[in-house]
Amino acid sequence: MASQPSLYTKAQFFKCALQVNPYGYIQYRGQEIQFTEEEYNQQLLIKALEAGIQVVGLADLGSVAGIDSIRNLFQQNGIVVFPGFEIASSEKIHFVCLFDEDKTVQELERILGSLQVLDPDNGVRPSKLSGEQLIEKVNNQGGFIYAAHSTNNNGILKLRMNHVWRQEKLLAAQIPRDLEDLRGVDNGFYRNAFLNKLPDYQRIRPMAVINAADVAKPDDLLERGSSCLIKMTRPCFASFKQAFLDAGSRVRLNSASIENYSSALESLRFIGGYLDGLEIEFSQHLNAVIGGRGTGKSTLLECIRFVLEIEPKTTEAKKQYQAIIDNNLGKEGGMVELNLRSANMQGRRFKVSRKYGSTATVTDANGNISPYQPTDLLPTIELYGQNEIYELTRDSVSRNKLIQRFLD
Repeated sequence: MASQPSLYTKAQFFKCALQVNPYGYIQYRGQEIQFTEEEYNQQLLIKALEAGIQVVGLADLGSVAGIDSIRNLFQQNGIVVFPGFEIASSEKIHFVCLFDEDKTVQELERILGSLQVLDPDNGVRPSKLSGEQLIEKVNNQGGFIYAAHSTNNNGILKLRMNHVWRQEKLLAAQIPRDLEDLRGVDNGFYRNAFLNKLPDYQRIRPMAVINAADVAKPDDLLERGSSCLIKMTRPCFASFKQAFLDAGSRVRLNSASIENYSSALESLRFIGGYLDGLEIEFSQHLNAVIGGRGTGKSTLLECIRFVLEIEPKTTEAKKQYQAIIDNNLGKEGGMVELNLRSANMQGRRFKVSRKYGSTATVTDANGNISPYQPTDLLPTIELYGQNEIYELTRDSVSRNKLIQRFLD
């Protein structure tokens, strides 16, 4: 299997299993050992690939043994590995601590030693440090710490540790499945804590909800509760940590990944004309086109407007639009192709093509000519060129229409 691509150009959701246990964990659980370590790691890889896992966090209880063998194997197969461990505080709250993908086992051993486990030879024993102290120390070491199995035994909410829950540097807590599954549990206590509705558990930044169930055997990776979705531009530890500062839009459970038939402009291609051969792939979410004067920002917008057959609304905007299209497409009869997804057509994909001097043609995903017009596919799309909104605001009727968009 090919490794992860070296160039990432847009943010996307990566499927992450954040509590995967190495081979030694089987002995701790007292289970019958059916594999050698090499066989276990290979089975773990097979199940990870089958489940579509792209990032794993390794987190044995109080131990960093076995990390390198898994890390090397997974990296060779395009899966990013965040090494770490699970640890219990002096109050017996369980936490998972993850670190940079390049952190060595020796470095991890030193970090684990600094967290003052009561018996370094027995990682099951808790630390001398409180939950608050562990959170502070792991963050100071550049790591990421989250509350493991928060609603079960040794969980931060199960133990009613509200003072630890409120710690600003604790950004995430794990639950078994969906938040709605907790609606009737313990009179809604767990659900309301995550929704930031309990005064004693109130946080400045709401706690991120993740699924990261203990992966104690390879088949566990196929369970929905073993992984969650994290939005990153590139799957690396820095991007991973950054995502939790905006968890509302960048952290999702697998259950939230149901298709909602949102519309999207997916890619744009130029054939002929000044921009011949240029291809642009858009992010599925927010796109920001940034550049200095003359770098083509307005040209991009006007070419999208051209292929969708959307006329500018003001006199000056029409002049600019026509000049840009004439200069970039007119001299050589250039063509613009736009691939899009249409919510109005239940998420189906289409290609809209338009050559200079002609009308737009729509084809479906199979390449067949479609009877639809561009406005049928994206009936509510709005495009405004440079200074166009300013021009519109100078006319009271147009200004009121702009404002009304936010009131309907």
